[in-house]
Amino acid sequence: MKADTKLLRARTEDLFTLCEKRGEAVFSPFLDGGEIAFIEDEFHMPYGFNTMIFGGYEGAERAVLGVFPEWREERGEDFPICALRFDAPRFRTLTHRDYLGTVMSLGIDRNKTGDILTDDEGAYMLLDEAIAEYVVRNVNKIANVGVKGKIIGIEDFTPPKPKTKEKMCVCASKRLDAVMAAALNISRSAAEKLIREGLVKINHRAVTDRSKTVNIGDLLSVRNYGRFILKDTGNNTGKGRLHITVEKFV
Repeated sequence: MKADTKLLRARTEDLFTLCEKRGEAVFSPFLDGGEIAFIEDEFHMPYGFNTMIFGGYEGAERAVLGVFPEWREERGEDFPICALRFDAPRFRTLTHRDYLGTVMSLGIDRNKTGDILTDDEGAYMLLDEAIAEYVVRNVNKIANVGVKGKIIGIEDFTPPKPKTKEKMCVCASKRLDAVMAAALNISRSAAEKLIREGLVKINHRAVTDRSKTVNIGDLLSVRNYGRFILKDTGNNTGKGRLHITVEKFV
């Protein structure tokens, strides 16, 4: 077992021990997609508890594991998560990296922050509610642009729709290398090389098998190429090739 997954397993086990000892809900720090995938795939949840993984909204990439006593219902509003809204001038586009870098410069660990969702007028940042006031008080500029922050309770938070671009294309099959080649406009051999080098993930899980089937709804992440979802498949062409629709994040 790798050292990082061994530590993650130990920290997760500690949550159940602490929940049993205190008789109340306990929560992990924010976990990234790979850590969540490990817990879902490799960690056996002990009997006698309720659990929930929640990042502030449905589909969040970074999320918190909540462990609840058996008698207590798990609910998203119980998680110690809130949203910060940063409003920025429309004449300057700030990136995910700009927002994250500014908050990290305050000495805040990445595991205290969740997703950052940008739009045309600013961004929302999900984070541990214990540090929300501190961040709002200390962030008034991002990348030398004046911003104004405010705290939003998670029950009042509605995430902005992600910016995506739909693309229809044709590929040989639903094999990973074929889907990647069509979606990214690269050759099958280039797609195979990316897979072989461990640069491709499906639903946050590393994949090295080029022949793995991609299913509708799967999220593919390819380093240096971005992310896309296989949204739909259609009829075969006259030559037996497959029509697919992908949704690329922009």
